[in-house]
Amino acid sequence: MGNVSSKEFFFIGLSLSNTPNNDSSVCVIDRMRNIVLLDKLYFTSDIELFFEKNPYVKNSQITVSIPHDNTLLEGKWRIHCKNYKMMDENFKVNRNNWTNRLSDRCSELFLKLKDSGLKVSRFDINLLRQGYGLSAHYLQRTSLDCKSLQSALKIKFSFSELPENMLPASSLEAILGAMFLYDCAAGNMNPKKLFEYEGLDVLASY
Repeated sequence: MGNVSSKEFFFIGLSLSNTPNNDSSVCVIDRMRNIVLLDKLYFTSDIELFFEKNPYVKNSQITVSIPHDNTLLEGKWRIHCKNYKMMDENFKVNRNNWTNRLSDRCSELFLKLKDSGLKVSRFDINLLRQGYGLSAHYLQRTSLDCKSLQSALKIKFSFSELPENMLPASSLEAILGAMFLYDCAAGNMNPKKLFEYEGLDVLASY
């Protein structure tokens, strides 16, 4: 581990779900690389309250996952209808945003945090896992995949404080996000900007 060169004391990773029906998770890591907070959030109001009231936020770097928009997957007919529907001026392909692949949930909140002077970025969980050599060997987010990922975080990356019982997938992804920020600040990884999404840089490391 290198010496942390940033002035921030905490590194926050948020694994964001695309809807309140699925859990989001937040992880806070300190400059000693200890997990000081790991919690689940559901509603948008819960996420907003955390970033407005939690004392860790003011002295932190923040990274947020980009959730996939599953609207397209919930309507199989939408996929098939494109093959037969005439593309005339009366047909709006992206009506109600159903062809979007990424969700912009809470984007205004994260831009507000950035405008307040905080360092805020986004990450893609698949690319982050690839950068750490943690690509899924099982179907992603299944119990086998979560068990494998949790074991790797506990043994390979020395998060000995993780419990024996299985953590939710979102919590494991939040830990990865926070660990990525820490490693970038410590010089263990070189972040690269892949693209910009909703006004924030999407970072990864190879």
